[in-house]
Amino acid sequence: MSVEFFLVSLILAIVPGTGVVFTLACAMSQGLRGAVWGAVAGAVGVIPHLVAAGLGLSALLIAYPLMYDGLRILGGAYLIWLAVQAWRHRHDTLEVGSAPATGAQIVAQGALINLLNPKLTLFFVSFLPQFVPPTDPAPMLTMGLMGLVLVAQTFVVFLAYGALAARAGDLLRRRPRIMVLFQTGIALLFAGLGLRVILGGR
Repeated sequence: MSVEFFLVSLILAIVPGTGVVFTLACAMSQGLRGAVWGAVAGAVGVIPHLVAAGLGLSALLIAYPLMYDGLRILGGAYLIWLAVQAWRHRHDTLEVGSAPATGAQIVAQGALINLLNPKLTLFFVSFLPQFVPPTDPAPMLTMGLMGLVLVAQTFVVFLAYGALAARAGDLLRRRPRIMVLFQTGIALLFAGLGLRVILGGR
């Protein structure tokens, strides 16, 4: 496993996306506990795409544009639904809509966000093979190990984001107006991401 892969994959994990936004929302509403489970959700959400890429299932998305577009629209619609829930509950105590009460619910909700994003699968198809040497005797094993590294990096980075957000949430609970602004911002972020996914095409 090359140093280049480690650095590039770490940068990819650090760049904010839907998973980071979800983790921040969980951390702000449920403190450090929400941060931990949000990070777990982000890491778990990567696994199905790695498996799909390794098994060649992503070829179906390439071969059948309607399947790709259907999955993409479902993912965007789900993000917009989260935006609506966050907007409706923006005056609550920083709860993200029907904020999950248990770790399992947080993981399921966060993983679903990633699962409904077919671009992740196509990304892994084009990204991981670049770091597998042509002479590698076990390329699938190498890709699997790189995938596990990426999952671990995602968890660590998301946990760092979440821990900072949890700390900020403790401070913001003393300032209700700022809390409402934050919740409104989360709603707008989810809505913007949802629209980008729906309108972005391939």
